[in-house]
Amino acid sequence: MDIQLLADALSPVLRDPAAEDSFVYGLAHLPAAGTDVMVNVDPEVEDRDDVAVDELVERVAAFLAITPEQWSQVLTDVVAEVEDAVGDQPVAQPTALRDDLALTSTVVFVDAVLLSFVAPLQFPDGVIRVQLDAALAFEDMDVEIEGVEPVAFDGLDDLLDHLGQEP
Repeated sequence: MDIQLLADALSPVLRDPAAEDSFVYGLAHLPAAGTDVMVNVDPEVEDRDDVAVDELVERVAAFLAITPEQWSQVLTDVVAEVEDAVGDQPVAQPTALRDDLALTSTVVFVDAVLLSFVAPLQFPDGVIRVQLDAALAFEDMDVEIEGVEPVAFDGLDDLLDHLGQEP
């Protein structure tokens, strides 16, 4: 895939799209979130050879057109997952997580969207990464804390089993 061709095709949906190596990035307005966000578009050229430029442009446009109801559901799912994982552990500053979440960037793939959030009051050294599926519904989440080695779990039950073990 010609990355510059993809950048040119994304100009109607991204402001000043730029091609770099094997991806394109640019700023866009996400009305459902009421914010501008950096959108990275990764055609996964090293893993796929059948991705059409039009298909990626449609995926970006679909993400940017996410409805307020869909966006609210994503935030609800993120908050529920984080609160379940954190439980009664102390946070940096008690506040409603939903109000603390700020979208910082996105990566659009052909079949998924990866969102990066910060929550500076509750997780000042953390990044919350959320994966949406092809239908833009919550699929998976990972919290990365600076200086802490990430651990992956197959589900909430595995996480709870891990937390219940003796150190």
